[in-house]
Amino acid sequence: MVIISPSYLDLGGITLTALEASGVQWITETVDGWEGSPSSTLKGVQRPRGHGSWAGNAYFTERSVAAAGRVFAPTAALLSDAIDRLNNAVALDDQVLTVTESGRTRHCVVRRAGDVISSTTDLVAAWSIQVVSLDPRKLGATKTASTQLPSTSGGLTVPFTVPFSIDATQVSGQVMLTNSGNTAGPVTARIDGPCVGPVVTHKGANGGALVFAASLVLGAGEWLDIDYGKRQVLANGQASRNGYITARGWSTFEPGANTWSFTAASYTAGAQLTITATSADK
Repeated sequence: MVIISPSYLDLGGITLTALEASGVQWITETVDGWEGSPSSTLKGVQRPRGHGSWAGNAYFTERSVAAAGRVFAPTAALLSDAIDRLNNAVALDDQVLTVTESGRTRHCVVRRAGDVISSTTDLVAAWSIQVVSLDPRKLGATKTASTQLPSTSGGLTVPFTVPFSIDATQVSGQVMLTNSGNTAGPVTARIDGPCVGPVVTHKGANGGALVFAASLVLGAGEWLDIDYGKRQVLANGQASRNGYITARGWSTFEPGANTWSFTAASYTAGAQLTITATSADK
């Protein structure tokens, strides 16, 4: 078991290192599976008539997290209620597990993977839980930024004896965000109309362009929701628009600085791209 101290563990609305207003005191004593990194899917196949193995790409498996501790309550009824709430928090459907350690707060989405074990004595119960995160990444801060299509407006130079100028207003058409983690994080985007044939390009070693046909026209008040992880595009949050994609440059939030550029088949003043990305660690 790995003991994280100081730490705060929150699952399904219960902070498992906290004193509640009712007098119920949760204590987390051990956490296993959070500090390390999950195993690999790599499986080698022996090379025929040679040393070593052949293997394809390797990926991380799911992350399993087990935690244990104690809960103290001023009455038997409050202790029983605390255990019921813990049973409910360790759910079969998705719940957010948040871990705060050494001043850093990160989270993952988990489901129940084993029994919720509790052993009650008077006003104290020992508890133990096990959950699994199908996405093994530890997700950190979510960042967002927006841009309109690139443009330049205004600007004037008047040939006075003393030169006089009015600076132009420039829109770069770029969104720049930094992933403070050590592995690629999830990315979503929203394109607000009016916009014709939008193009979103992620610059970098693993970059690419997500290009929509010029026949895709967003009116004022219409938008596209883009989920890069699911490789899904929805119009106004409902109807699929994947059929309008002509180049599938699905990007991720790479460690370090990231830049996305926004262009379109034709310029419209109200078009806007918003990128939302989450830092991640292995």
